[in-house]
Amino acid sequence: MSFDQYWKDLKRKLKELNGLKEDIESTMITELQPRKKLKEEVRIWLDRVEEMNGDVQGLDGRIGESSALTRGFHTEDVSRMIREVEELTNQRRQFHGGLVVDNTQWIGQVLSTTSLSGDVVKACVEEIWQCMMDDEVRKIGVWGMGGVGKTSIMKLINNQLLKETAKFDIVIWITVSKE
Repeated sequence: MSFDQYWKDLKRKLKELNGLKEDIESTMITELQPRKKLKEEVRIWLDRVEEMNGDVQGLDGRIGESSALTRGFHTEDVSRMIREVEELTNQRRQFHGGLVVDNTQWIGQVLSTTSLSGDVVKACVEEIWQCMMDDEVRKIGVWGMGGVGKTSIMKLINNQLLKETAKFDIVIWITVSKE
């Protein structure tokens, strides 16, 4: 192939790679939620794509400064970059299981609570706690009108569970919206 064909091939493959990068960034927006973080392999891949864009831009500047006779000397650089772009494209296809993982900094965190008082609250907390400690109980539902303290009670339970190391290895608080 002539130098111009190599150069066009590199530009085409780089455009495809940047399309994949844009797709990843769009997917990241939907997958990155509170208590999630970007996988390290994805972050490294995105950084490498940015470096590749910079390298091609730098090479483009050097080629622009070259005369028609010396442009061919850059053929090996272009060929190497084509291989690197292809490698990055193939690596993208290996991101199994999504782009994000749980952020372990959020696992087992004590939640701030308001002070709750009253016999009814204590009875609710005690009833939920007994269910949590009962190996026969598989599910617990907490329901009621908005603003009665369901979340506050469950935050108290969460904080108590963090202290109960003999029964629970990990305690994770997850907020689920109505939608």
